[in-house]
Amino acid sequence: MNAPSGSDSAKAFLNKQGTEYAFSEHQMEWQEGSLEEADGVTLRLAQAEDLDMRIRISVEAFGTKEEDAKAMESRIDGNVGTNMLMIEVNEETVGKIRVALEDGQAWIYGFSILPEQQGKGIGRKVLRRVIKDQSSAGYSIHLEVETKNDHALGLYESVGFKSIHTQDYYTYQL
Repeated sequence: MNAPSGSDSAKAFLNKQGTEYAFSEHQMEWQEGSLEEADGVTLRLAQAEDLDMRIRISVEAFGTKEEDAKAMESRIDGNVGTNMLMIEVNEETVGKIRVALEDGQAWIYGFSILPEQQGKGIGRKVLRRVIKDQSSAGYSIHLEVETKNDHALGLYESVGFKSIHTQDYYTYQL
């Protein structure tokens, strides 16, 4: 279950339902500005043969259990209006990013770079490329990030994303 972070009435309601706070996410929107070039990275549409790499990236970058990553990645395939892109550097796959298009908005999900490739500026270049492509096509660009993920927050803010809303998530035992 979830509720706006600033809503005391929602928190009181969820508390009465016996929920337990789990985590919070910022919804962020890119604020138009200039972007540096993003050379050195290639984005390509994922193919069926990329499934194992997508699972590996989810396991290594997010710490997802392999069976959960497999189920999640299999559900994503075929979503209308969604592009799963593989990130390559020097013809080697190093990450993935999903872009969902709906109602004039582009939403970024599942953006991850293999841990051994992090800290090399790849993520910043990928974001610049996606922002440039989607804003040129007339879309506003959005994403969600856990409030405690300082590394990702810093990256997103460095390319022009600003937090516009925070949502709290709760668990409810049936």
